[in-house]
Amino acid sequence: MAKWERRGLQNLYRVGSIPTQCSIINIIMNEDIRTYISLLETKKEEVKLNPLPYKMDALAPILSKENVEYHYSVLSRGYVDRYNKKEGDPAFNLGGAKLHNLWWEQLKPIGGTNSPAGPIQELIAKHYNNSLGLVDAMIEEAMTIQGSGWVYLTKSGIVKTTANQTFKTDILLHIDMWEHSFMDYMPSKDAKKKYIRSIMKIIDWDVINKRL
Repeated sequence: MAKWERRGLQNLYRVGSIPTQCSIINIIMNEDIRTYISLLETKKEEVKLNPLPYKMDALAPILSKENVEYHYSVLSRGYVDRYNKKEGDPAFNLGGAKLHNLWWEQLKPIGGTNSPAGPIQELIAKHYNNSLGLVDAMIEEAMTIQGSGWVYLTKSGIVKTTANQTFKTDILLHIDMWEHSFMDYMPSKDAKKKYIRSIMKIIDWDVINKRL
């Protein structure tokens, strides 16, 4: 076992988050521990912010140019820069960088019909009947988030949430639920719901199918 692994497990025992009688196998099987280890394994690698596959104003009116500029150029880049400079919590910053790279690539400019097709359509039909059912499930789950986080559809068809910038390896489609993400829809009473319904109109389903 590597030194960082031993230190990580010692820290877990010290704070009492995992009973000492647990076996190493049980610890590794825990989803959160596996995700944390996965992030630490890439700690020495420099991460990059992928270029946007569209112009800053291309997602309007769903997301304004001002929203995209701030979210991409300042916030998303901030996670990448802080991670590479070893500033702050490396897992938090790496998680933010990975989540945002996936976020921006799965969106596309609005135009024409945009309905899920292929494997993703079959997955949605199996679990939610249709895309409207999926949207309703995403909204319902998003409303349970305490503070900031993301709501996402797993590759097995389950809708879940993840807090703050905690990266999950089973993400298929996700929506940023940090307040800055839906600032275009505030101060509407139903800002979050309107935002989620709007984002689902600009999902690039070809990208989602490639993740399956």
